Order: sequence, then C-alpha cells, then structure tokens
Amino acid sequence: MLTGVIIVASMGLLFFAGMYLWAENDHLDEHVIKDPFFPYFRELHIVFISDIHNREINTQTLNKLKNVDVVIIGGDLVDKRTPLTRLKNNLNKLKQWKAPVYFIPGNNDHELEKANLLDVLDKYQIHVISNSDYVVTLPSDTEFVLSGIDPYFMKPRRQAAYIKEQINYQILCVHDPYVYQKMNHEDQKQFALVLSGHTHGGQIRLFGLGPYTRGGWFESEIPPLLISEGYGTSLLPLRLGTRAELHSITIKSS
Repeated sequence: MLTGVIIVASMGLLFFAGMYLWAENDHLDEHVIKDPFFPYFRELHIVFISDIHNREINTQTLNKLKNVDVVIIGGDLVDKRTPLTRLKNNLNKLKQWKAPVYFIPGNNDHELEKANLLDVLDKYQIHVISNSDYVVTLPSDTEFVLSGIDPYFMKPRRQAAYIKEQINYQILCVHDPYVYQKMNHEDQKQFALVLSGHTHGGQIRLFGLGPYTRGGWFESEIPPLLISEGYGTSLLPLRLGTRAELHSITIKSS
C-alpha cells in the first residue's frame, strides 16, 4: 500500500515538473506576411511578446533574432508577483537591439506594487500606446501607424481617423482579442494586421480542452490576426498543451 502511494506521488511530481519545464521552454514563432498593400520595398521586422507576467526573458532566445526594427509588448508585462528587478531586467533585454519599444497595457499591468509601471516605462524610454495611435518612423524611412486599444489603464481617446488619412499601413495591438472582435466591422477593416494575446491558449489543456481555444495565426481573417499563447504564465508557472511564445514577424510587399 505504502509503495503504491509513493509511486503515485512520484509520478505526480514528475508530471508537474514536466509542466514547469514546458512552461520554461521557449517557442520562437517566425512568421512572414506578404502584403500587397505594404508600401515599402524594405522588409519590416517586428518582435512581438505578450503576457510575460512573472517570467524572466531567456537571453538565448532573444539572441536568435538579428534583424529587429520594432519591439511591441502586447500587455501583461507584469503582475502582482513580479519583482521590480525582474521587470527592469526584462526591459533591458528587450532594448538590446536599440530598436524602439512600444507597450500596450493588459489587464494585469496595474498590479505592480513596488513602483508605478508607467514611470518605469518612461525611464526606460518605452512608448506607451493607450487608446491612441503612434506614427512609427524608422531610420530606413519606413513608416506605419501602431494603434493600441486599452480598456484597462487610460481613458479612451482615439485618433485613428486622423492618422488614417496620412499613412495607409496601420497595425493594431490589443491585449485581449475578444475586445478586438467586438469592434465594428468597418473599424476592423482599417488595419493591416492585429496582434493580441491574453488567453495563453488556455495555458493548461487536459485532453485538448481548456478555458480558451489555442492561439495562433488566423490569416483567413481580414485583417490577419495573431493570438499569442503568451511568454509567461498566469497564476501557476505550468503549461500543458500550449507554448511559451515569442514572435518574430516579417512584413514585406508581395
């Protein structure tokens, strides 16, 4: 009897250890978008990372990326578990390419206890996009509009109609894809690409079932939609049937 209990307990510990290791196992998703409406000959290279939460970003994964024009943090950069030192370390890592870094808030970002998150981001020269639009101008003279929807941090203030008249290529980042899906269809159509996260793909899926559907690229949507399964984890540092994702996105004219 005692031997059976020990065996079952050992198998349970091994199972949870495997879930922990899987949560720490990075998946670098490299994706190319060929868009006939992209108005430049030069390719645009975007690093997108969402739902870091309390996880330390793996430098070895970042070192695999060489050509980076823009870094976009898609919300839940922190939560109530995140030490200030870890936040600062992660921001330093995301700034290693000397590329501009943009942040769109998520539902957990207000939980940082040791400092005001917006003050920290300002110190690190991270651009916060909250219910507003930002014209991203790169040294190559490539320009696009990055728009951010934020139902969590700031009061709504939209400028999309104004900017849309000047620059045609517009990318939307919204932490929760369901917020985007509730938008008016005509408003959705003004964007060339939508980046989101929040769901973690369900994070822990038993027999293929979870609280959310799996993430991934939904290119049959107009515009194409990415729902990242996130880099970190919510509540428990465990994964099963989902991936810890970092996204390298290349956009070029077809």
